Amino acid sequence: MAKSNLKVALTGGIASGKSQVSALLEGHGCFIIDLDVIAREVVEPGTAGLNELIENFGNSILSNDGTLNRKYLRDELFKKGRNRALIEQTLHPKILQKMKAAMDACTQGIVIVVVPLLVEKNLWQPFDRAIVVDCEVDNQINRLMAREKIDQSKAEVMLLAQASREQRLQLNDHLPTDIIENNAKIVELETRVANLYKKLSSLS
Repeated sequence: MAKSNLKVALTGGIASGKSQVSALLEGHGCFIIDLDVIAREVVEPGTAGLNELIENFGNSILSNDGTLNRKYLRDELFKKGRNRALIEQTLHPKILQKMKAAMDACTQGIVIVVVPLLVEKNLWQPFDRAIVVDCEVDNQINRLMAREKIDQSKAEVMLLAQASREQRLQLNDHLPTDIIENNAKIVELETRVANLYKKLSSLS
């Protein structure tokens, strides 16, 4: 019996091109849920998430306008220490709760959930399949340096804080997984995503 709803996790390393791939899939008619977007929503001014962070870190975690200082948060998340664990314990349950609600609201078609930490946090249970956006490490570093305006050493530290490329490519041990290579021109990526969409459509 055909599934009325196909839940697909989309993951990949930082600066691998997850946003590009999700935008292309959205253009084909897939419904997109992005955990990076949800992560920003749960720390908006007045939310329980931001208030709990202030309780733990004080006003140092805020920008001058009273919003979350995202650079401070990001820097703490890329460290392996008590602060990182505390931030994750505060925010991850709220993010996952909103993710589940959004997924439950989608009853038909293909639902693509962009989950950057799918492998690191073993979050594959709610999904039928996975997509890994893969690219060479050198490409990741160059993109990250350009996007974040940081030097190579900082980019390498950010990559090391995540699961390795090899670990993500072993995701097939847990879920049927499609690999989208994103090392070349956008037109090649568009073709690969279009072919993947056809495959997913045949399964939904």
